[in-house]
Amino acid sequence: MGQPLRGKRVTELVIALLNHPVVLVGAGGAVGSLLRYYIGRWVDARVGGTGFPWGTFAVNVSGSFVLGVTALLVTERLPPEYRSAYLLIGTGLCGGYTTFSTFEWETFQLVRDGSLWLALANVAGSVAFGFLGILLAVLAVYGLFGRPPT
Repeated sequence: MGQPLRGKRVTELVIALLNHPVVLVGAGGAVGSLLRYYIGRWVDARVGGTGFPWGTFAVNVSGSFVLGVTALLVTERLPPEYRSAYLLIGTGLCGGYTTFSTFEWETFQLVRDGSLWLALANVAGSVAFGFLGILLAVLAVYGLFGRPPT
């Protein structure tokens, strides 16, 4: 008779652990970091060699899109009990995936190496196309699901 009760407690403990904010952010961050590494390398292998950090650029723009979709869906479409999805995807995955600190370092390297125009293109392009990623996410979510009720 004690066995099913113990099993229920273990199950509840595992569920509580898996839904803990630290676990959600950490798991999302681990996946995001791996995606950042492999996607950045994949893009650089195809369009690299120009002196411009295309891998970081692609990650920042696509990460902006993913963050936009996640933020809109979680905050505007899902009930409050699903807010933890933002911790997993928005804070964790996108936090590990997007590369703002890398973007800053690579921009500094371009300036230091005398490529001021490439540095300016990196800054302007990352900001403009990152914002475009957010706008496209809004259009995609609103196009698929409609605007949220006000």
